[in-house]
Amino acid sequence: EKSRVIRPARAGVPGMGDSGFPPGGLKPHTEALMQGNLARVLRERFTGEDALLEAATEMLFLDVIEDFGVPKDVTTARARYEPMLSDLDVLPADEDDAADAYEALLEGVNDALANEIDEEELLGDDACEMCERVMPLTRHHLIPRSEWKFFEKRPPAGFAESGRSLQETALLCRQCHSAVHSFADERALGERYNTVEALMQQESLAKFAAFQNKQRARKGGHVNALKYAR
Repeated sequence: EKSRVIRPARAGVPGMGDSGFPPGGLKPHTEALMQGNLARVLRERFTGEDALLEAATEMLFLDVIEDFGVPKDVTTARARYEPMLSDLDVLPADEDDAADAYEALLEGVNDALANEIDEEELLGDDACEMCERVMPLTRHHLIPRSEWKFFEKRPPAGFAESGRSLQETALLCRQCHSAVHSFADERALGERYNTVEALMQQESLAKFAAFQNKQRARKGGHVNALKYAR
């Protein structure tokens, strides 16, 4: 079996905090992708009550960005994450596959960092295209940047004929942005869910957006409602 390569952790970089990230934190797009990746892996590879899986997502996310940074390898990731998850009764779905499950969590973190974009992603206040709340927005790339090379050779069905561009974006609040990345992986988002309309046709995302629409608009902060994005 081909072994997977884990990218090195970003830690100990001059000008960065103890977590290995700039004092101002990660770009909103990167935070949304990281939260979404962690939520998806926990849902697919671990068992636990919905509320506890949601809490686990938040704990692992904050462990990376505010406390200890990215684990240097899978062994370190498991040593850090396993006690936290066990306390929440969130356990690998298959104990024989536990090492791979923790590796998938680390890959989710590193994938978000590898796809961090240079441009400033937090935009001014306007209506989110999913929940319609007026608040600071982020750009969601409808064809994820990590998949551009793939889709240049294999455009999604009807994409080329309609004259669409790989660079198209939607303006989403960070909460809806995280929910989208929790819903599906980057390839699937590009292939099947590459319009806001396609995203909103998914019952779980439509319910999440409706739930968010009733919440008070916030100036940042982390989402704790990813349980709706299933």
